[in-house]
Amino acid sequence: MLVGKEFSKKCERILIESEKIFRQSENEHVSVEELNEILNFDRVEIKNLFQYLSELNYIIIESIGGPYLYGSISLSEKGLSKIESIKKKSL
Repeated sequence: MLVGKEFSKKCERILIESEKIFRQSENEHVSVEELNEILNFDRVEIKNLFQYLSELNYIIIESIGGPYLYGSISLSEKGLSKIESIKKKSL
């Protein structure tokens, strides 16, 4: 899989939006369907992005199923650290 700047930006968006949903909800997991309502990625694209983020240990796939293959995710400690790095970079 080729990973370019656009792909990386989409991964950053997933992490940032996941954190927002996580912080606003009382759930430990983030619904992939809810997340994609914000992101509006196609099914194949979001599946590939989640797979990549999971391989980097930024997210944890918590459940499988639903329209995007994955049902819910959670953020790992490494993912939370990456989010902080992204936020600092954008200042």
